[in-house]
Amino acid sequence: MGLVVFLVTVVGLGLVVGDWTSRNLEMRALVGAVEDSESAMTWTDDQIQSIIKQYGDTGKLTAAQKTKAWDALSEAAYAGQFAIGAAGDEVAAVTVLPWHKDILQAQAAYVAHNQAWQDYMKIATEDPVALFKTQPAVNSTFEAAGPLMKKAVPIPALFELKDRVELIFAPEPAGTPSGSSGPTQEVRYFPTSVIH
Repeated sequence: MGLVVFLVTVVGLGLVVGDWTSRNLEMRALVGAVEDSESAMTWTDDQIQSIIKQYGDTGKLTAAQKTKAWDALSEAAYAGQFAIGAAGDEVAAVTVLPWHKDILQAQAAYVAHNQAWQDYMKIATEDPVALFKTQPAVNSTFEAAGPLMKKAVPIPALFELKDRVELIFAPEPAGTPSGSSGPTQEVRYFPTSVIH
């Protein structure tokens, strides 16, 4: 009887450790893909900011300059849509065991955020004025994904997962022009000379 109890205990412990390990490995893959997605969003934002600053610093724009600015913004949004979309595909492709529902929920929530960015860039490609407007879907999906990603981090966590997730969803410093709650919410620099 004692041997049976011992074997059951060992097997049970092995299952627990195995599940914990798989959770950490799944989250490592998911967090890495999310980091790549955030990098794609940041890259897109940087490209757009550079264009806006380039034309915004020149003062009042001529009609020809405005046309060039709009064309450049449209091209940047188009490139961003594909970069962000490719990163989103990687997030969606992370394999998660079906009973790890917290990780699956986090994955789905972040995929929704990535899709909101793709939709944002698609609209901006057709009409760059969208870059100068608040994007509720981008903001709300980011805010929804944060708690779920944090909840999905295993305890204890390997691969610095807790710190990495906290960094992704860290609040922006007070006074950030966009007033958003995350690092990749929406384009931030809005000189009126570009749109008027």
